[in-house]
Amino acid sequence: MDTEKLLRIKIILLVFTILFSCKPIEILDEIDFDNSLLTKITLNADKKLINNFYKANYIDPYIDHSLKQPPILRLNSWLDQNMNIFGSQNKLTINIFEASLKRIEKEIENKNKKKYMQKTEFFYEVHFIIEFILQNDDDFVLATTKAETTRSTTSSKFISLNKKEQLIDELILDALIDISHESKELLNKHMFEYIL
Repeated sequence: MDTEKLLRIKIILLVFTILFSCKPIEILDEIDFDNSLLTKITLNADKKLINNFYKANYIDPYIDHSLKQPPILRLNSWLDQNMNIFGSQNKLTINIFEASLKRIEKEIENKNKKKYMQKTEFFYEVHFIIEFILQNDDDFVLATTKAETTRSTTSSKFISLNKKEQLIDELILDALIDISHESKELLNKHMFEYIL
């Protein structure tokens, strides 16, 4: 074989090797925070007041302050759009006490004894606490209840920024679904006379 043919074969093998070794680009679906898909609640009240008592922590392990759309904004949006009122009397007060997101780095035991298996993973946790207070026009408390939910997930230490954003958005959305169902259930139980 002459050197020219050998060179062509090497180039063809190199091109095929490069083509077959390339991974396809993973396109991640964006999470849709459509409040119309979440639970809607309607109470007999003339006024609705949402108090945000949650203050973001700027220390480890809290990371909600670093997000473009932190859990508190998503929760406020749901409460604003899906907590509806009707009537000419009573006041509904909604107090948000917790809307945090934490990221904790954990060392995990390598049970498979694989040499290259990652021994570190991230644990993400979102936590919501909301209080509902219904008062008459004389500020007498007619009913009260508190809803709380915690959701968590894990990821490997080395994931893309897009995958990390998607994972966090899915976690927040799942927590919103949980808190909306929990709120509806508790309000049906404790404010059944005032709920539509």
